[in-house]
Amino acid sequence: MGELPAGERCPVDVLRSKVWGRGNGDNIQHASEGDEEILISGSNRRNKDMEYGFYGRLKEEFPSQVIVDINDACNYECIHCPNAQMKREGKITGSQLSEELNRKMVDEVAKYGRGITQQIRYTADGEPFLHPEVMELLEYAVRRSGTMVSVTTNGSLLDEEKMLRLQEMGLGLIDFSLDAYRDGTYSEIRRNGDLEVVRRNVLKMLEIRERTRSRTKIVVSFVLQEKNKDEKDDFEEYWKSRGVDWVIIRKLHTAGGTVENDVRVGDTGRAYPCVYLWERILLDYKGRLSYCPVNWEGDRLICQDYSQTSIKDVWNGEEYRRLRQEHLTNCFSGDNSCRDCKDRFLTIWPEQGELAYGDMLSAFQQKR
Repeated sequence: MGELPAGERCPVDVLRSKVWGRGNGDNIQHASEGDEEILISGSNRRNKDMEYGFYGRLKEEFPSQVIVDINDACNYECIHCPNAQMKREGKITGSQLSEELNRKMVDEVAKYGRGITQQIRYTADGEPFLHPEVMELLEYAVRRSGTMVSVTTNGSLLDEEKMLRLQEMGLGLIDFSLDAYRDGTYSEIRRNGDLEVVRRNVLKMLEIRERTRSRTKIVVSFVLQEKNKDEKDDFEEYWKSRGVDWVIIRKLHTAGGTVENDVRVGDTGRAYPCVYLWERILLDYKGRLSYCPVNWEGDRLICQDYSQTSIKDVWNGEEYRRLRQEHLTNCFSGDNSCRDCKDRFLTIWPEQGELAYGDMLSAFQQKR
């Protein structure tokens, strides 16, 4: 199906649909767990019809992942990220998620997400550890949510006291965004950063875990791009040898079309729904809900004020149903920015034949 005229909508009566299953990778192109290397070659489900919708870890009742962007300030200027350009354009507001809304979200996950929600993932359009109450936000979630709590960070602002506190509170997972093996490459990609400092912090986190026997999972990630592609193997080998739980090699994306990264996604004419509409919801630092984890321009909102509603109601509401239907049919209304988004072709569905972030979480949960 083609594009609808502006203002017109596809029918809203289908939550599952069988369409041609093509994919091109997602969050984890190649992952390594401990000493066991996991290579996924895009095998079985990519080359035949597959059914999209709620199945496996994707639940109709409540999101399997709740993403929380707690602030938009950042101390880095990474070349693949829109933050630096938006800062120059005056679009970075310094807004921060309130503790009140964080408690509301956590309490809702505890009520409706037990056994469904794989994680509450604290991240940011900037660096989470610039939020002055980040430790309190995380601690409340760990104590009350009943699910894994994770945080994604550049790792530069951690000190030994914070690292110890994170592990003692029972943080489920910390994801260090590194993107380089060599110091020079790191400086080119993660501008304003110092790989020596961050490497030392990751190693200290591992040392504290060993000493305290905490169960915090420690993973490192690497966005594969032109400047670092020749050191991917060294990156994997080094961090596996140091004892991290998972090495994530992510494919480069465009942050929802906000940056002009060189992204190759193959045939965009085929119907390929974005898994995020069935997998996750995002709460941002302004108290808004989004159906897309890269809502940089604020054009992918599904709720302007979370304080007046609930994740459960929004997840099962008419607007989410409409968006899912448009993705299933590849039939987008004029106001749907997903129509021109290359990144949706990079997402991975469960059992598609490649490894996604949710699959890593499932593997961790099975070991508990």
